[in-house]
Amino acid sequence: MNISIYRSHLSKIISQRNGYLVLAGCALVICLLEAVIILLMVGRERIVIVPPVIEKSFWVSAQSVSPEYLSEMTMFFAGLRLNMTPDNSGLQRETLLRYTDPSYYNALNSQLVKEGDKLNDQHISMAFYSVNIKVNSKRLEAIIEGDLKTSVGDAAIPTRRVKYLVGYRYDAGRLLIKSFEEVKNA
Repeated sequence: MNISIYRSHLSKIISQRNGYLVLAGCALVICLLEAVIILLMVGRERIVIVPPVIEKSFWVSAQSVSPEYLSEMTMFFAGLRLNMTPDNSGLQRETLLRYTDPSYYNALNSQLVKEGDKLNDQHISMAFYSVNIKVNSKRLEAIIEGDLKTSVGDAAIPTRRVKYLVGYRYDAGRLLIKSFEEVKNA
């Protein structure tokens, strides 16, 4: 009789073990599926960035940025680069250089220092009013066009229509300026 009780307990224990093995197998399959899905999703995430002033919605991913983001950042950088007075040229330069590619840093820094010295010496103020922007998100470039108003002391110099080509490098979620040059009309 003891043998039949032991066999009954043994079959009950074996069925419980088999049930737990099935559950463990299902959990293993689910974990493997989750791992595969996570590996497939790596690099496809988009980071939503909220700047102080938003004109348009935009997105950035691990490899690229939206044209709207390039447009917004070009407007921001053009404001830093072209809206300058003797009093704010140092701060504008420091802020702009934080977003500059290391390969372009020294060239832009020396150019901005020279301009800052000229602004201080001659009491020049500049204001840029953008009128058009063209973006090439594949090449990470933007051309911004606008009116540049300059004054020397209290005397206003005639407004000049200018275009600037801004080239970027996108690195790990950061957009870095690699060129900022005036485009001469031909």
